[in-house]
Amino acid sequence: MAKKLGQLLIQEQLISEEALENALVKSKEQNLRLGECLQKENCVDEETLFNILARQNAMPFIKGFKDSLERELLRDLPVELFKSGRCLPLKKEQNCIGVAVGDPLDLDILLELEYTSGCFVESSLALPSEMKQICSDIFKDDTFLKEYAGKISKEYESQLRHDDSQLSLEEIRKNVESEPVVKMVTLIFEEAISQRASDIHIEPSEDNAVIRFRIDGMLRHYMELTKWMYSPLTSRIKILAELDIAEKRVPQDGRIRYSFNNQLYDFRVSTLPTHHGEKTVIRVLKHDLSLLELENLGVEPRELSNILEVIEKPQGMIFVTGPTGSGKSSTLFACLNKIKKKEINITTIENPIEYKLDGVNQVQINEKAGVTFATTLRSILRQDPDVILVGEIRDRETAEIAIQASQTGHLVLSTLHTNDSISAITRLKDLGIPGFLISSSLLMIIAQRLVRVLCPDCRALSPVSEELKLRWNKTIGDMPFSEAYVPIGCDKCGNSGFLGRKGIFEIIQVNDGIRSMITDNISETQLKNHLKSQGMRLMTQSGIEKIKQGVTTPEEILRVVLVDEKV
Repeated sequence: MAKKLGQLLIQEQLISEEALENALVKSKEQNLRLGECLQKENCVDEETLFNILARQNAMPFIKGFKDSLERELLRDLPVELFKSGRCLPLKKEQNCIGVAVGDPLDLDILLELEYTSGCFVESSLALPSEMKQICSDIFKDDTFLKEYAGKISKEYESQLRHDDSQLSLEEIRKNVESEPVVKMVTLIFEEAISQRASDIHIEPSEDNAVIRFRIDGMLRHYMELTKWMYSPLTSRIKILAELDIAEKRVPQDGRIRYSFNNQLYDFRVSTLPTHHGEKTVIRVLKHDLSLLELENLGVEPRELSNILEVIEKPQGMIFVTGPTGSGKSSTLFACLNKIKKKEINITTIENPIEYKLDGVNQVQINEKAGVTFATTLRSILRQDPDVILVGEIRDRETAEIAIQASQTGHLVLSTLHTNDSISAITRLKDLGIPGFLISSSLLMIIAQRLVRVLCPDCRALSPVSEELKLRWNKTIGDMPFSEAYVPIGCDKCGNSGFLGRKGIFEIIQVNDGIRSMITDNISETQLKNHLKSQGMRLMTQSGIEKIKQGVTTPEEILRVVLVDEKV
């Protein structure tokens, strides 16, 4: 029977009995392994500890093995096996693969490797710090992954070179199930998730296709595909999304449920016929309720308390406004996530359903089947709802029914496409809703944009350039700061300098004075001047606060905010 780690360390006179006792107590208190505690307490260094662990588990101990890696195995086997740094391939001899591992008890990765490769696996113990550094060096940019993608493409081309238009449906299905095509789809999906992409774009041209990822709101070139790989790749995605692979002349929409690293994702797939073939765009949606917390959206404390107060009201109308991609749905669902409880009935009407919330009844619009926002809203009112979310109000009929619902004991939340909060009132009037109905039902209007957040690991404070001052002063007004943080770029943020996005907001909480002004049909300018005199913070002022906090840059505010008048 193998000796315990503590016994071996004492036997080698590497730690004292007292140090072992203290470490055992702390390992229980902090739910850590004994070795982790001993390292944390500086009782033993990493190399000494792992030498002993290797002996305890009858494993070879290796160090300085970067040049001994079998890079061909890195390309032949699924890259996700190695990107996490749990194991790295050393050699392959006949039916046996030698690997380095950083955890002697991680049997799951060895079983997964055996299952995937069809070979026996022999493991050697390595330092976790060295494993992490090697992985960082190999995968720090996309060079290796592009090599891997190129190998997959060549593998497919060597098997088959056919134009899909000349193949039967059965032949197409057989081709897209081939190993290289499956590998390529997996690589693209999992790289998109790893890089935090919100969308995947697959765009065909005459001779090839380009893969681009939208990360933090900006499109980045990822790689190119040969024309031989593009067609089966698109067909594979369409099959996964349950779309018609024979139909390439009309747009199609579908969904894929995908699991990666024990996390669930929804991929919303859209295809569009273009001159050189079908363009495919995939929206990546993560099942993560932490993303739907109002506190995580970037709302300032005072504004957050106002929102929390309003969403507890029993009836009325709340609008979130902004252009496509400004985070309106996230804000609405964060509100629902905050108020959902067993005592109330929440129903949503969406096109399409983006976030799935337990305890919420969600209805998907299907206009071809006659399931529109207006008809569904009428039906929902007979379902005894307390809270109704209408994905978007874009016509008079839907607006009228929503306003009526908000006046008859229902809290209604919805979105409008307007540039700022005050324009939402004008938009409702343009749809034919009288001012007195708007004023009697409206509780709050939230206008928002998303700005990229500076990476906290590499941002740097820098003086504001004269050119930037000139742009700012011309567009927004006098620049209130002489220096601001700028993006630098590091491994953590993919050398972009940014990591994630947060909202900037402009919020109107409707009171009796504002209701009277809406009823009297006063102009937008008069209403804005009144609100500013009452202390309403404009979206640009919200952005300025984010710049002062080091959250974002002046360039980001200039990029996302359309300013009609100076602050």
